[in-house]
Amino acid sequence: MKLFSTDDLSLRPRQATDGLPRSELILFGETTDKVVDGAVLEAAVCWKGHFLIFLTDDIIHEDTLRIYLLDPKLDIVDAARLGAMYSTGAFTGLELVEPNLIHFDFFGATTWTLELLDEQAFAVPMVSDPKGVTRPFKLSCRFRLHAAPQPDA
Repeated sequence: MKLFSTDDLSLRPRQATDGLPRSELILFGETTDKVVDGAVLEAAVCWKGHFLIFLTDDIIHEDTLRIYLLDPKLDIVDAARLGAMYSTGAFTGLELVEPNLIHFDFFGATTWTLELLDEQAFAVPMVSDPKGVTRPFKLSCRFRLHAAPQPDA
């Protein structure tokens, strides 16, 4: 697992849909015709030939973090979104922990842990993830998100 350079993987703005920003993935300076929701590439991680990318929408006072796991062809394998109405976050504290964990902060005085899975795992929509996480409706996932609220000072 390694942090992938944002010079090697970048975004090109595309036409917004439903007011949400969309971007085309640019890999090693080449267009890919692969389009995802999001405007700002916060980080990209390479793991077992897959790309895990973190994007924000760049919408003031209501920023959302979008997480995509992409296969080597840049097709979406799994996706999740962190956010809530009228709340915003800042993507900070990225830490890679071998072999398959990623810690980060985004919103709500919470340290988030993303656990990458080698295979599809069973997931119950709207129940399997912590509060503030939404995913496309399906019964499996390739990564899990865990939230660890920080104690009050």
